[in-house]
Amino acid sequence: MNKSTAFSVFFMVGLIGVMALFPESAFAQVMGGGFESKMQGLTTKLITVILPLVSVLGLVYAVILALTGDGAAKGRIIMVIVCSIVGFMAPHIIGWFQSAAGQ
Repeated sequence: MNKSTAFSVFFMVGLIGVMALFPESAFAQVMGGGFESKMQGLTTKLITVILPLVSVLGLVYAVILALTGDGAAKGRIIMVIVCSIVGFMAPHIIGWFQSAAGQ
């Protein structure tokens, strides 16, 4: 057994041991908060901060490529614009799916 395999085996045994001894950690409900509320906060932060930021950075990147004379910049600009539209509409799309699911 080489070092990499031994490390992987010990890591998995340790992880299973921790989950067996501390089951609340295994279900991601540490420090009193519920899993659903933590995931809702993460989803909200993702769709309201990170996606628009990545969209704007993508637009800036595509414009810089166009200004430097890259031949494929036009296709990238169109792709970035389409992805930006989807990114900015993500809160509405997710809300629509949640209402369709009855939440």
